[in-house]
Amino acid sequence: MGKYVACFDIGGTFIKYAMIDEQGIVHEQGKIKTPVQSQKKEILYRICEVIYEFEKSYKIHSVGVSSCGIIDNIKGEVLYSANISGYSGTKIADYIYSETGYVASIENDVRSACLGEMWKGVGQGKEHIVLITLGTGIGSGIITNGKMLQGVKGLAGELGHMIIVHNGEKCSCGGEGCYERYASTSALIRQYKEASKIQGLEIGTITGEEIIERMYRGERLAKDVYEQFLQYVVAGLVNITYIFNPELIIIGGGITEQGEPFLKQIQERFHDKIMDIYQNKVEIALASLHNDAGVYGACYVALNQCEEKSMNI
Repeated sequence: MGKYVACFDIGGTFIKYAMIDEQGIVHEQGKIKTPVQSQKKEILYRICEVIYEFEKSYKIHSVGVSSCGIIDNIKGEVLYSANISGYSGTKIADYIYSETGYVASIENDVRSACLGEMWKGVGQGKEHIVLITLGTGIGSGIITNGKMLQGVKGLAGELGHMIIVHNGEKCSCGGEGCYERYASTSALIRQYKEASKIQGLEIGTITGEEIIERMYRGERLAKDVYEQFLQYVVAGLVNITYIFNPELIIIGGGITEQGEPFLKQIQERFHDKIMDIYQNKVEIALASLHNDAGVYGACYVALNQCEEKSMNI
């Protein structure tokens, strides 16, 4: 009988769940709204409710959880989360084990997505991968030799806060000139609004997708701002290539829903900037698992951590 993993992806809006086996086959999946009241307690309670339902149909091997926030994946604890009120300090693994008896493995959501893409997505067959997600900020995961790069305290891979502009814009992290202040979707929106204001135009609520639509319709301002945005994205990718020498860089986030046109724009500018020795040595691709990447990654982490623990007994 195969191993069945109860998988969860905790976000600020939804908790996605799935029953996935060791071959990566999804047997059942769904989502529930992330509770807005007593969030720490309610999130854990809802997860256990789903586990109890899964128990009726499957022999559960373990539990995997992908979660927003800074995660201590050894203790299975949320160290800090800006997206969910009162969520920091949540001991996810301890709670799940005490309530259900199942060993739970916890990982950050973007790292989980990166592992999911390596296991069942665009990164299959590759062992040196960097994934970045362009959204409100920039999330990232780094895989080297098939393993997630953790660093001394598990804090490696904050690529959104590498500095790409000296004495640049102030970032929420306290630094200046961070990558995500220039190359995230929120940065694109902010830059467009600022450029519009200089021209005496007042822009209300607007999305990154709407700016891109204006660019394709030929609006000069949107074209200029979008080109600058692409150059910042690529500057970060070049730095990432020089530092980590990956065989694959995966880009995710809502802005990538443009598909092939966006990918081609990035690839062309990347090849213009990168040193000759790196030409054709690194592939750039768009994330392929989309909203399922987190649960696939949670499954992968659970299967591998349980195997490592059993080997160490």
